[in-house]
Amino acid sequence: MHIPLIWFLLLLPILILGQKIDSLQDHMDIGIYPAIAYTPETDLSFGIFALIVLKNKSNNNSYTPDLISPKMVYTLNNQLNLGLDGTFFTEKNGRINAKIKFSNYPDYFFGIGNANDPKIKELYKRQFISTQGFVMKEITPKFYLGTLFDFDYSFLQDLIPNGLLNQENPPGIQGGHSIGVGIGLSFDDRDHILYPRKGKFIQVGTRWYGSMIGSDYEYQHFFLDYRQYQKIFSDQRILAFQLSAQFNQGNIPFYKLSKIGGKDNLRGINNANLYIAQNSFYGQIECRQHLFWRLGGVLFAGIGDVFDNLKALEMGNLKLNYGIGGRFQALKEQSLNIRLDLGFTQNGQSALYFSVKEAF
Repeated sequence: MHIPLIWFLLLLPILILGQKIDSLQDHMDIGIYPAIAYTPETDLSFGIFALIVLKNKSNNNSYTPDLISPKMVYTLNNQLNLGLDGTFFTEKNGRINAKIKFSNYPDYFFGIGNANDPKIKELYKRQFISTQGFVMKEITPKFYLGTLFDFDYSFLQDLIPNGLLNQENPPGIQGGHSIGVGIGLSFDDRDHILYPRKGKFIQVGTRWYGSMIGSDYEYQHFFLDYRQYQKIFSDQRILAFQLSAQFNQGNIPFYKLSKIGGKDNLRGINNANLYIAQNSFYGQIECRQHLFWRLGGVLFAGIGDVFDNLKALEMGNLKLNYGIGGRFQALKEQSLNIRLDLGFTQNGQSALYFSVKEAF
């Protein structure tokens, strides 16, 4: 019975996108951009991504436009990454968010814990298809309640015999289905969804993964996400703050463990898989400044860590990061940025990230 549900979750954003475009052809902003990059693991990679903003027909200045962002990346090592992110707002105060991804890409395993050595690692390939998101309904002004969903099917390849993965043999090394559903509650009084200048966004939720819904792994996931935005003496200067925590319990695939680092948090850590464990927390702050024309800049800093239990959490080992970034307003009529961020950590790591939308 879980197969139709899986396909429904995978196709839901695409079905909504088709209906939206049919009815809002005169209310769209579209931008299409090429992308090119190089890493030793992928060789030369190139691709394309698009930004599609569907404006509210009754109010073109609505702070809640729909956003669809498809992307495709291909490398000279025959690796492929496809993605579609969608955020939709219904006429009856509903919210739908979904991220669909197919990936056949190399990845690193450094071990599990918060003290891994970046030089000790194993390169392997994880092929997966996934979708994650929520469907929520406004229950009182600014408060939303709804269903959370998460589907992931993974297949691991190119594991090294007697390598780090086989030595540690963590849950998830055999791949398989990870399927979870749950409940979420959010509060949102931001003045704009794509680029908030004031207000708060708070979301808490939990998902259950189990064999009853087709999952090969049984565990529970809980998260808290708090964000706040404030103008500083000008509409052109914004101070943004985020506090996030994730907690897991049960038989969790290692690639679904809590982590820090990546394009959206603690951006100085040079690989998002370097520190993984049952639980994580981080806080970050960012000052955003419009410069001129469609260009802007940011300064950011953050602190956080991963841990299996409180005994493994030591204040002296918290991961600090800081950095600088540039912004380009992708669509002339929409506050939606393409960003390039360069981050550093206190132990000498650095990372460069290119992405769409603000980190938080």
